[in-house]
Amino acid sequence: MKKFPSTHTGLDILNWTHFMPCYLNRQIITLLSTLGVSDAVFERMQEQVTSQLNKILLSCEAAIEVLEMCSGRDGHHLMMQMLLTGYHPSAEPFLYRMVNAFRASELMNIRKKTRIFNPKGRFLMGCLDETANLAYGEVFVQVSPTPITSCRIFDDGLKPVNVCGLDGKIVRNCIVGGKIIVAKNPCVHPGDIRVLDAVNIPALHHMVDCIVFPQCGPRPHPNECSGSDLDGDIYFVSWDEGLIPTEVDPPMDYQPPAVEVLDHAVTIEEIQKYFVNYMMNDSLGVIANAHTVFADCEAGRARSPKCIELAKLFSIAVDFPKTGVPAVLPMNLRPKIYPDFMEKEDKQQYKSKQILGKLYRSVKEIDYKQPAALFTREDAKKCFDKDMEISGFEHYLEEALTMKIWYDEELIGLMNQYGVESEAEILTGNILSLSRYYRKRPGEVNERIQRAVSALKKEVRTSFGGYSDDKHNYIRNYDYEELAKASAWYYVTYHPDYVGQANDQALSRYNHLLSFPWVVYDRLLAIKKFHQDSKLSND
Repeated sequence: MKKFPSTHTGLDILNWTHFMPCYLNRQIITLLSTLGVSDAVFERMQEQVTSQLNKILLSCEAAIEVLEMCSGRDGHHLMMQMLLTGYHPSAEPFLYRMVNAFRASELMNIRKKTRIFNPKGRFLMGCLDETANLAYGEVFVQVSPTPITSCRIFDDGLKPVNVCGLDGKIVRNCIVGGKIIVAKNPCVHPGDIRVLDAVNIPALHHMVDCIVFPQCGPRPHPNECSGSDLDGDIYFVSWDEGLIPTEVDPPMDYQPPAVEVLDHAVTIEEIQKYFVNYMMNDSLGVIANAHTVFADCEAGRARSPKCIELAKLFSIAVDFPKTGVPAVLPMNLRPKIYPDFMEKEDKQQYKSKQILGKLYRSVKEIDYKQPAALFTREDAKKCFDKDMEISGFEHYLEEALTMKIWYDEELIGLMNQYGVESEAEILTGNILSLSRYYRKRPGEVNERIQRAVSALKKEVRTSFGGYSDDKHNYIRNYDYEELAKASAWYYVTYHPDYVGQANDQALSRYNHLLSFPWVVYDRLLAIKKFHQDSKLSND
């Protein structure tokens, strides 16, 4: 593929196949419900997830499994390591704040987006069958096994088997077999939901955590899914029998409008005109909202004539940045009344009788915004962990306090800039609300915030002469001076004598900040593990 001439010959890796938890959303639920999937299936799935989310502040086992199955962020890795080392949310205030932020974010997404975790599914990158073994209607799906924990709350329905992977190595993975559903977000047409046969092809055993599509047939399966292709697109894949629809509609024809071809080099004036045209005619969100309304209130649901017309307009709007052809929404497709689950407080609303309304009202009253309790000197006396003290830490207290004051100021600056309410939200990426200036594209803004937080943590870690990014072997031998310094960082953060000293400006709004020492969590957990092992050997 040659898009344009260039002297650059490097290979850039933008993404790779890896474990990605699977979630239902409003569009997929609407389409599956239209195709005959029972409301009880979605209600049962949501109840299971909300029940477990309400347990994670009380049970380490529940917290570990929910984080293992539903998470993929680096901030969540810190929570996992603290839990696995023996910390309990009720006893460690920073861990409590992070787990609470995760819980609140998940519950908020269930309420506002109907984002429900699906254990019998994955988000998978689409790939082509280079071996030409797959027939039309078949796919190959092999996924890495989910972590095995003691409680096993969520069951993915798969059994790991030995397979011959890359370079002939024997690895344990799960090969999916039978009927599966495949979709590509966003999806608004009933035909975007494809039911395919997952088969076992030994020649493809080296393909893991991806869905392999056939190269033969009247039309590419990826194109049948919302008009997608295999340039890194991520697909919703589920083998949950309860989600397999009883009916399947033919896919929509995704032929984009003709692109305007110029007989001259593009001018600056044309670029300016194109940019203004894009800003004036970007109607994707408006069309998606209209589709949500009519799929809820029209008799035919997502099959209704209005929804089919909106699906065509949605496809044009998706291609608009490439083609320059805008999607014009006619007046008869502009809703005047909205279902309650969309929470349009400034519009006329009605009580939805469909599945999205039922799911919304079942979680509407859950208080997901539980404010973090103030961290006082009395709290510090109760939770200060003597195991974190190591001989010689006193020599680094002054330096640690200076570093904490600077770190807190920088972190508070980021929180003020983006309107993030708590330290735990910005550290975990589970941000509940942003300043109104950044609410248009919360996903992009969250990524920007996480890059800024990572840069801040990296700068703080330079005083340790580097940092181990090995997520599997965080307990290793450290220089004793490093451990003493980490101990001092913990001391100036958690000891009662320092509560309120290092970040007075934060007290009025953000409470006492606790994340500073956990920037070097591998050192702290190494100290904790050392004392745990010492106690065991003494016993």
